[in-house]
Amino acid sequence: MTTSRRAGRVTAADVARASGVSRATVSYVLNDTPGQTIPEPTRRRVLQAAADLGYVPSVHARALASGSTGIVVIDTSTIPPGEFVATATRTLSRALVERGYVPVVNQYTGAGAGGEVLVTLAQRLHPTTVLALGELSDDIIRRIREAGVARVFATPSSAGIRDIAEVQVAHLAGRGHRSVAYVAPPEPELAGLSELRLAGARAAAASHGVALTAIPLLDQEPLARELRRLRDEGVTAVAAYNDEVAVGVLGAARRAGIALPDELAVMGIDDLPVARRTFPQLTTVAQGDVADADVDLATIDAILAGEQPVLPRTAPRVVVRESA
Repeated sequence: MTTSRRAGRVTAADVARASGVSRATVSYVLNDTPGQTIPEPTRRRVLQAAADLGYVPSVHARALASGSTGIVVIDTSTIPPGEFVATATRTLSRALVERGYVPVVNQYTGAGAGGEVLVTLAQRLHPTTVLALGELSDDIIRRIREAGVARVFATPSSAGIRDIAEVQVAHLAGRGHRSVAYVAPPEPELAGLSELRLAGARAAAASHGVALTAIPLLDQEPLARELRRLRDEGVTAVAAYNDEVAVGVLGAARRAGIALPDELAVMGIDDLPVARRTFPQLTTVAQGDVADADVDLATIDAILAGEQPVLPRTAPRVVVRESA
């Protein structure tokens, strides 16, 4: 049977008319309702009509029929975008789709607006689960639950942000560097996370007897002049906010005629693929938590089942290459 697609939104009633069955039968077939015995030819006819018409069940109808919309909101509203976050989001989305869920991503919006957007999504979409890759305030979690979302999972991250920077500076200190520059990202929206990372770098510097100077990432020529000045004042290494900032430092150092890593060691954070493609290849700190590309699928299953598992934290590890 071939049925042409109709204009506008296709409803279950349209599928029922096209397949010559009742709306109840359509509901039983499309929702795979247990306890209902539908003849196989009828089932195939309904599915074919739905496919021909391009039928997509509404979120609210699905919720009424099954008690669940099947939507999972992946919240990255507290984490500014970057390759690391994009990889984590892709991994989680793929895992959810494989399990029959529909992932919806709430991305970083800046100015603290992400939490309010997340609450609105909860109220309008009625997701099965909210899975946040960063921290959510108690108030936001309460309001999401008041919207009817029973499963809200967030991953506290502040301590991890400091820990990574401590590992970074400790590695440089272990290589004999006693004067290090911390290079912060230029984006205002990253200021809060950068301050956390800088606090970790300062703590490690104090414990290892390292002098730490903080500077912003500038355009290439001004940064080249700044790096020459720092080198002349005795700075021998750079702890960059992340790998993307470190790539900018590498380029400016080469523009300044500074030998890498002999005159200036450079180190990033995140171990992004770009770290292996720079010259010299970038020494960096790899992270390990729920946002890792190798996300633990058993943990995802536990979260979807309504559990609040304790995430195994992998200690940050230094990936030594050529730059430091």
